[in-house]
Amino acid sequence: MKINGEFIVREVVGEYILVPVGDTALHFNGIISLNEVSASIWKGLQEGKDKDQLLEGVLEEFDVSREVANADLEEFLQLLQKNQLLV
Repeated sequence: MKINGEFIVREVVGEYILVPVGDTALHFNGIISLNEVSASIWKGLQEGKDKDQLLEGVLEEFDVSREVANADLEEFLQLLQKNQLLV
């Protein structure tokens, strides 16, 4: 999985937002709000981690069962793919 375009994660007043930059900003209007888990997953995607590594990262960072973490990861990745943010 690879991120489609250029985005940066910013924390603003305790909230995480995904902001398009560079040429991506010309084609993508708006920003995306992320929670702590999705921000962590996004950062992992930026580092080139695969799905298994993303899941392990969520399990290490947050107090959640493997089943819940996997379901949340799947949902977030599907949302990114649906909105063409992943290649």
